[in-house]
Amino acid sequence: MNIIVPSPGPLELFNGRVFRILLDCLARPGRVGTLPDPPLTDPPPLDNGDIPNPVAVAACMSLLDQTVSFAQAAGTVWLSADHPLTHWITLRSNARPVPAMMADFALLYTPASVALLEELKQGTLICPEHSCTVFLCVPEIIAGGATLRLSGPGIAGQAMIGLSGMTRTEIVALADRPGQFPLGIDIFLIDRHQRCAGLPRTVRIGCWDV
Repeated sequence: MNIIVPSPGPLELFNGRVFRILLDCLARPGRVGTLPDPPLTDPPPLDNGDIPNPVAVAACMSLLDQTVSFAQAAGTVWLSADHPLTHWITLRSNARPVPAMMADFALLYTPASVALLEELKQGTLICPEHSCTVFLCVPEIIAGGATLRLSGPGIAGQAMIGLSGMTRTEIVALADRPGQFPLGIDIFLIDRHQRCAGLPRTVRIGCWDV
């Protein structure tokens, strides 16, 4: 009897490629990866009419399923469970929208949303892995730029990342993210050019050029 194994579709291929890129960026802080074109490009707009970064949305959704929860924010406001964008993500991922302090994943659609990082769960000493993973949309990531100076595990000496289009307040808030290892949150920065950089909780962040 011949067994026919179906070929993976566009969504499965995207999710597999994204997972490898995200894992590589998190394991090697300072490395800037390029995410593939997303299979879903029509998320509903934010309240101000802006369309959220579809690559960041798709990248986060690649990790969502019925076993995890998520929260979203634009500016310094968390989006409600009734927001059209929340419904759109829930319908396609089966993940549960929850209050920020309970979320396994958080999508922050604007750099100003870094002010909300302290509201996300950071794990416990018994279960430090029970913390939030954040996808933060930024205007532009510059490999080898001079905004963030990174050091720690996975980095030989130090690594530099440039962030264009963010205010000093936003950059300082990112560098001063809450948490004391092993507690803390892992952050993926994703820009409008599909570039991605990982900031694991283990990395030490200094502001170089702000």
